[in-house]
Amino acid sequence: MIFGSLGDILIKLSLGMYIYSIIAISIGIKYQDLKFIYSGRLASYFGTFLLLLSTITLVLGFVNHDYSIQYVADHSSNTMPFIYTWIAFYSGNEGSLLFICTSLSILLFLFIQDKKLNDNSINFSHLFILLFQVFLIISTSILANPFTEAPNIVQDGQGINPLLLHFGMFVHPPVQMLGLTAVVIPFSIAIGSLCAKNENLNINSLRIWALATWIILTIGLALGSWWAYTILGWGGYWAWDPVENSSLMPWLLMTAFIHSIMVQKKRNMFKGWNLFLIIFAFFMAQMGMFINRGGPVPSVHSFGSSSLGWTFLLFMFVSTIFSFIFFIYRYRSLVSVNYVQSVLSRESLILVQNVLFLSVAIITLMGTIYPVFTKSIEDEQIYVGREFYDLVNAPILLLIMIILSIAPFVPWKNSNISSYINKKIIIFVIAVLLAVLNSWIISGHYWVTISFVVLYFSSIQILIEFYKILKTSFNKFKNLPNTLFKFLNILYSNLSRYGGIISHTGILLVMLGIAGTSFMGIEKDFALKPGQSGTLKNYQFTYLKTDITQKSDHTNIKAIMQIGKNGKSLGEYTTSKSYYPRFDMNSTKAGILNFGLEDFYFSQSVISDDNSAVFEVKINPLVSLIWTGAFVVVVGALISVIPVYKKKDKVKVK
Repeated sequence: MIFGSLGDILIKLSLGMYIYSIIAISIGIKYQDLKFIYSGRLASYFGTFLLLLSTITLVLGFVNHDYSIQYVADHSSNTMPFIYTWIAFYSGNEGSLLFICTSLSILLFLFIQDKKLNDNSINFSHLFILLFQVFLIISTSILANPFTEAPNIVQDGQGINPLLLHFGMFVHPPVQMLGLTAVVIPFSIAIGSLCAKNENLNINSLRIWALATWIILTIGLALGSWWAYTILGWGGYWAWDPVENSSLMPWLLMTAFIHSIMVQKKRNMFKGWNLFLIIFAFFMAQMGMFINRGGPVPSVHSFGSSSLGWTFLLFMFVSTIFSFIFFIYRYRSLVSVNYVQSVLSRESLILVQNVLFLSVAIITLMGTIYPVFTKSIEDEQIYVGREFYDLVNAPILLLIMIILSIAPFVPWKNSNISSYINKKIIIFVIAVLLAVLNSWIISGHYWVTISFVVLYFSSIQILIEFYKILKTSFNKFKNLPNTLFKFLNILYSNLSRYGGIISHTGILLVMLGIAGTSFMGIEKDFALKPGQSGTLKNYQFTYLKTDITQKSDHTNIKAIMQIGKNGKSLGEYTTSKSYYPRFDMNSTKAGILNFGLEDFYFSQSVISDDNSAVFEVKINPLVSLIWTGAFVVVVGALISVIPVYKKKDKVKVK
């Protein structure tokens, strides 16, 4: 029991440190005494150290099979491979909360590094982060303590959830939780700056932390969709499940925010709008935690039913109401100096884009919580299916896609619409011709054709812009080394712009992939006996046999298929289903053959005693563009956050 006792002590000591930090910083701000602020920061550092030690302690409990800790007994077993210890640590409610606490403490540590003690906007921000951290630690240490002593010490634990036995689970859950937690930082920066009467909202720090948060959320969503596609047997990457939605909603709002904050930096506009967006994003992030913590919204991803969700719900409403009241109170100080001068300007398009992102987030929120309202009114939970989300959100997402292809290449302040059309008409015609050719080659749906038009329209403009930069560089320097140096120097001088363009291209690729799988995908169920064959489009497959393997904790049923394409054999491939009696749960591993822009996907759903089986077979065109696009998005965002050290003689190229 040494690990359990030690871990419990460490958590409570960290709580004491953070409470002291709140008191010390509050006194320091009130009396402008830097000694108290310094003391509060030291206490925060020590709190971070204690939480790290508690995390290590729990991991050691798993490594040593310390079943005197109830959480260890519930989420591990003697047969669990050592490599899954990390997953087991956060696989349940209690461990995930400890992970969130530790993650926030590290983010807080990074945030206050090298910050001036006399900067009240930073001190107020520090205070708000600490308040949220104290709430999390109280929830962890009192309501969901991972170090709770087991009433009876068992010889073997329950084991780990079989759905988590996947490579993606090493990264996806912690990254997703980190992303939801990280929203606290830009929110606190904005509110803290307002408390310190810094109407500019500490914009440089706010932008960096907002981008970092958005990058983390993006990686989490991409990994989650990949996991769903490969392991759940859904045959898809997105099901509009409440937990999926709870991650998507803050991502949508943070996407709107990082665009809008750019307008504030460039044009000193949208201050009030930006504050509204970050408050709403904070609300959505807490909603995600509420749903994950066992809220009333059913989900296949939830950590399990618990009363802890209602604690998060209460804190969410209190913090959100306080934030909006304060927002209204200080709204007059957030009036923009400039205004939108033209319908066709970059700031105008960004504003429209923001409203569309907000619309998708609100629609998704309404669909997610709709079963709760129907339960309270009609005593029956009525779920909103995928058809609703696809019907309502798809047109809005298409408009967003179009704006993403236009906005980066429209000037600030104002632009003449007729002049813009004249300049872009040739590019548009070329994009249409290329898209039609593409769709003819792959027999694409008209929605896919539209998506190709948007992608080509954006890509051609990117190439033209890079060509202009290269031409400018070559005219100034005639030899290649100097030309290349100048080209790279111009790119470096405006990394945020070009990184943003790369990210936009990635999002267009993702949306093209979604359009391809949604409107061009083919699926069919086949009931086959060993030796029987089936055909779907240009693919041929034969069900050869089934191998059944009995292991200590599960039964694995593996179906072997002979796959061919256009009459040419591709070899033998497998799909498997494992049954875990301890959890009364099945885990499916699909068979996936990738052919560049097309996946052949098959999974078994039913196997009878005579070895006859039902197979779900799908052809998913362009699905690989989703993962490729996500990678491009992250690369572009990382480029955007690279610091640029400007020189006085810097050459500006518009």
